[in-house]
Amino acid sequence: MEIKRLRVGELQTNCYLVWNKSQDCLIIDPGDEADFITEEIINLKLKPQAILLTHGHYDHCLACLELKLNFNIPIYLDEKDNFLYQNASKSAEHWSATKAFKQPLTTPLPKEIKLGEELIKVISTPGHTPGSVCFYAAPHLIVGDTIFEDGVGRTDFSYSSASDLQKSINLIMSLPEDTLIYPGHENTPVYLSSILHPKF
Repeated sequence: MEIKRLRVGELQTNCYLVWNKSQDCLIIDPGDEADFITEEIINLKLKPQAILLTHGHYDHCLACLELKLNFNIPIYLDEKDNFLYQNASKSAEHWSATKAFKQPLTTPLPKEIKLGEELIKVISTPGHTPGSVCFYAAPHLIVGDTIFEDGVGRTDFSYSSASDLQKSINLIMSLPEDTLIYPGHENTPVYLSSILHPKF
């Protein structure tokens, strides 16, 4: 499995292109700059199969509509984050100078995503948002904003839960030490073994 990071949008979100030997591709967290993401996909000769969202915050999903139109692919999101996703365009205009389209409909996330013969496990990791998830295909774990190299996702939102996030961090920290962590912002990837004491 190949993974390429694209930094997109005002908040420099890590969007990931994940593909197999057949060039079948998943787009994870396309936070903005749909044209740039599309160009990369075309240049790499990839065949997009779906968009996966680690959670519903605007900086992780603003390119969804254009990519869905470009490639006619579904968008998968945990249903518990639909309220955030549907308000993404308003949030973008409120928190930044970004003008955004209304978000297209999503499909509920299954427990596993197939990418050719590769199975990607969907791990529920609530805390930062109620519907935060990670995508796991050993040794790779794409975590969104659940955990970073030097900290964890924010829990000061009304819908966040520090106690849920602690449980999610404990679950992540129980994975093999050679697990490669791909966060939603900042450095990537980092070995799980280097994240000794996640800071709340």
